[in-house]
Amino acid sequence: MKRQLALIDFALGGLRRRLGKSLALTLGLAFVVALFGAALLLTDALRAEYARGTGGMPDLTVQRLVAGRPALIDVAVADELAALPAVRRVEPRVWGYYFFVALEANVTVVGATEARTLADGRLPAADGEVAVGASIADLLGLRVGDEIGIPVEGEVRFSDVVGVFGEDAAIRTADLIVATPPHARRLLGMPEGSATDLAIDLTTQDEAGVLTERIGALVPGARVLDARLLERTYELTFDTRGGLLALLLLPALAAFLLLAWERLTGLGPGERREIGVLKAVGWGTADVLAARMWESAIVATFGATLGAVLAYAYVFWLDAPGLLDALLGWSALRPPMLLVPAFDPVQGFALVAAVVIPFVAISVVPAWRAAMIDPDQALRGGE
Repeated sequence: MKRQLALIDFALGGLRRRLGKSLALTLGLAFVVALFGAALLLTDALRAEYARGTGGMPDLTVQRLVAGRPALIDVAVADELAALPAVRRVEPRVWGYYFFVALEANVTVVGATEARTLADGRLPAADGEVAVGASIADLLGLRVGDEIGIPVEGEVRFSDVVGVFGEDAAIRTADLIVATPPHARRLLGMPEGSATDLAIDLTTQDEAGVLTERIGALVPGARVLDARLLERTYELTFDTRGGLLALLLLPALAAFLLLAWERLTGLGPGERREIGVLKAVGWGTADVLAARMWESAIVATFGATLGAVLAYAYVFWLDAPGLLDALLGWSALRPPMLLVPAFDPVQGFALVAAVVIPFVAISVVPAWRAAMIDPDQALRGGE
């Protein structure tokens, strides 16, 4: 142990003596780690945000297709589906998209009375009341107690704003207008007795496959969406986008490794003389090799740590400007993203395997070549 501590102390001294070279390698490694780390941290944070947002997703969602496009479904079908085995509850849902001319963007109108996160006010309890998302409220300057006019079929329907959703749920509510189901139908121009889709909760998720076939037989043109399959689809989407982003960063990693190889293999006269003196006073090849490897390990440790801190600050303090667009994508009503840190240890090991280990690996050959220098030639200044 004392021997290794002495070698570490010598390695730290060597890095101080070659401060410019050491800083170049450390900062280069930190930059590459920060790039890859930001991509991994952002992917994990978005995946965790999605998992929190889909906690209340129904087990099955039944839509009716006409000519390959979603169409309104008769509410009476809900009673037939509720009679199927393993079906606990069937809820007709009213929602749709409305192009808001004032915003030049689509908003989502939802008929609901369930509890949600509100920053101010309450949920609508009567016809003519609405709760709006944070982005809509900011762009239109709305507060609780204001009125919002929504043109429907040639006339403007005014609704009282009784609630504004909080920014902590902005990724799900930024472009949302919530009203009572009857009022939502009027805003969307939907006839009574119709619904956008049917949400089905099951007593056991294992029956989803069997029920999908039976629902298809009862509802002509039905499309049944399984919550587990949707979760898997989104997982693959985040993995694919994160993987493509990491792939685009590989040239930066390759360029850094080439620079590191050039810097590590280029021994200056001072370094050669230092190694010659060490071997002349009794240091063995193994000692010189160990000291050089400790230097690389220290640079890797400091560089990786600095890179991880920069990646964390970039993603969770600065909200990943520029990088967020590549992974998230959104409509004109972009939500204010309040990313919550989420870290997968497997991703950390992947980052070490992709960046740090290659850096340490390419330092082995230069360290071995340095350790094999003949002390007499080194002291005389020869090659």
